[in-house]
Amino acid sequence: MLKYVLGLLLLLPHLATAGEARNVNFAAFQKVDKDFEFEAVVEGKFSDFITAMRGSQILALAHTAGAIDGDVITLQTSVLRDESGNLGDFGIDCQLSFKDESVGTDPSYLLGGLCKIIQVGRGKNVRETLFIPHTNIPDTSQGFDGWFMLDEDEKTGIAFYANVSVSD
Repeated sequence: MLKYVLGLLLLLPHLATAGEARNVNFAAFQKVDKDFEFEAVVEGKFSDFITAMRGSQILALAHTAGAIDGDVITLQTSVLRDESGNLGDFGIDCQLSFKDESVGTDPSYLLGGLCKIIQVGRGKNVRETLFIPHTNIPDTSQGFDGWFMLDEDEKTGIAFYANVSVSD
């Protein structure tokens, strides 16, 4: 019995610091209009966000439900094709670390990691690895509807955005 009580005592600090699960929303866009500029913060609901991205095309959109501190979120999207006997590959591959640094009723969420951008074929040979530093992202349940840009790769014209919402 004593070993069970000791086991519970070891778990209590971990359980006390465990945050509430959140939805992590992540999007990648690529410029199609050379004069389009990505904004650092896009305010509004999802429809406002998509409208603000005119001049770009969406490459990926992910809604990850139930994320907790320390989760790694992965997202990959690629188009593979035969390019005259060679493999062509256009896509992105991201591994992002979600951190919940909330204290009491003061929410604080971070997202960062690596995104590989691959554009091989059709006369291109681009293989970029973008390091996205852990960036504060907004929690829509705190009254701010919007998306924060995590980073932009100027060479490929690809930008990555995120926000957090309450998990149901």
